[in-house]
Amino acid sequence: MINISLTDFIDYISKIGASKFTLANQIYSREEYHPAFDFWKPLRDGIIDFHKLDKDKSELDKILIDLTDKKKKTRYPSLIESYKLFLGRKKIEWFEPPFEEWKANDLRIRLNPELGLDINGNLYVIKLYFKTDKLSQMKADLILLLMNTQLKKGDFNKVTFAVLDVERNKLFEKTKLSEIHLPLLEGEALSFINIWNSL
Repeated sequence: MINISLTDFIDYISKIGASKFTLANQIYSREEYHPAFDFWKPLRDGIIDFHKLDKDKSELDKILIDLTDKKKKTRYPSLIESYKLFLGRKKIEWFEPPFEEWKANDLRIRLNPELGLDINGNLYVIKLYFKTDKLSQMKADLILLLMNTQLKKGDFNKVTFAVLDVERNKLFEKTKLSEIHLPLLEGEALSFINIWNSL
């Protein structure tokens, strides 16, 4: 089986022509995941713990205390401030978000939105986007399509699935894509598998 992240798959779909091969090759050649090399892990875990423990917004600044990586020290502060703006004066309570895999032949895509939040009485499951590059509507639509078709069921049937571009404090929760567009993703998955198997 081929296991890749949702971010990698969406990035692959967004590429054109030979750049698809280049990215697939980079993913194929990448070392196995290790938490120590996950650039966003301290920030992601810090935000999750903040909500789970129902802390004051000022506690988010403590994410910065133990950082030693210069790049993290440069990037994290603005993202934390932007996340505080997103929180604003909202009344927020935590719940555990769903996790599942989307399967297309031999390809497995991990769908693991980080946050389950009751925001002012409305339930949201949110995928966090930390990258410097602006999250395009197209990428957000693809992420929402997968989350809505794979995770929106059972206890989460009435939950709003969303993607938060943290740096720009922009929450994407509406998409024109639906299950009828899944064959497009399945086609992309097959092309990724074909490239992977050729490497």
